[in-house]
Amino acid sequence: MKQKHTFFVTVGIPSLFLIFSVLCLCVLALLTLGSSRSGLNTARYSMEQTEKYYNACSKATETVSEIRNELSQYADNASDEAKYFSLIQAKADTDRNFSWDSTKHTLTFSTEISDTQQLCTVLEIFYPAKNNGSVLEIRQWNTDLTNSWDPDTRQNLFKGE
Repeated sequence: MKQKHTFFVTVGIPSLFLIFSVLCLCVLALLTLGSSRSGLNTARYSMEQTEKYYNACSKATETVSEIRNELSQYADNASDEAKYFSLIQAKADTDRNFSWDSTKHTLTFSTEISDTQQLCTVLEIFYPAKNNGSVLEIRQWNTDLTNSWDPDTRQNLFKGE
């Protein structure tokens, strides 16, 4: 008498298929978890950088407001345009955060965003009688890098043992 081996076919193949399906689902779950962690880290970094940028913008806006107030005071104290710009020059000379260009009548300052970035602001200063009473105009408001990028050009080679 021949014995029939149908028990393996009826139990074995579905079991193997179930094990393979569970293995595929576990791998898919791990890949999804890795992708979501990467997305979370990217979102956190982006949020931190955005927060740093807006904090620097807030500080720069406060500085521009202070400069506008000081320029209004200089306009009241100055008798003519030359005296007005000499007061601005004196302000820039005493405060090392400011840089004055007397040929273009621009005042430059920067606000730190992070260790590697700064917010650079250039203001064009006007004498109040000119330009409908406006004392300044923002000419530049952008981020600049404060250090250079050094790429990793090393190649780790296996040297044996």
